[in-house]
Amino acid sequence: MGYISRLDWRDLTDRHLYHPGDPFPWDGREIPEERIRELESGANAAGLVLIQAEVTEDAPEEKPVKPRAKTTRAKAAKAAPKE
Repeated sequence: MGYISRLDWRDLTDRHLYHPGDPFPWDGREIPEERIRELESGANAAGLVLIQAEVTEDAPEEKPVKPRAKTTRAKAAKAAPKE
């Protein structure tokens, strides 16, 4: 899974400067999962969420939810069988 930068920030491990939308890591190297979690959660030196998972074309799209039709009391009364 790829990640992208959300903000302007400098990585303290390699001193690379990231800008919003830049790929993380910039050089494609493997990053320990613990470091990814720090940068994704804000549990880092900056205290900010610095990266997010990159949305790809392969990701399944969420289908829009159709709103339910509203039934008024008048419509419900007309639809009810008469005695």
